[in-house]
Amino acid sequence: MDLVTIFRILIMACGVYMMYWAVQMNISGKIPEMLVGKGFPISRAKDPKGFIKFTFPFTLATGIVLFVSGGIGALGVLSQRPMLDTLINLVIIAVIIIYGMILMQAQKKYLVGLDDKKK
Repeated sequence: MDLVTIFRILIMACGVYMMYWAVQMNISGKIPEMLVGKGFPISRAKDPKGFIKFTFPFTLATGIVLFVSGGIGALGVLSQRPMLDTLINLVIIAVIIIYGMILMQAQKKYLVGLDDKKK
């Protein structure tokens, strides 16, 4: 097993972890630390239920994309097509960046109470 395969298995594991926490967050109504950072005072959040409602589909979709793309890479489905393999790697990077931007906006709007329009 080479390093790239191990990396792709880790991407799959991250996808499973994100899907798990998305479902847990939706069921329990508690925001996991992985989405807000350790030590964030969730009890003083402006609108935690709005945050959960807003971030749930994005967190679940990001987890699914990571799981599927990691699985495709780990199984070597596209080993004969390096351009498609590179495209999937770029999709993974783009999804993570976009998810991070959405998560930061949601934290500002629902948890901290900052809104770009009010600045």
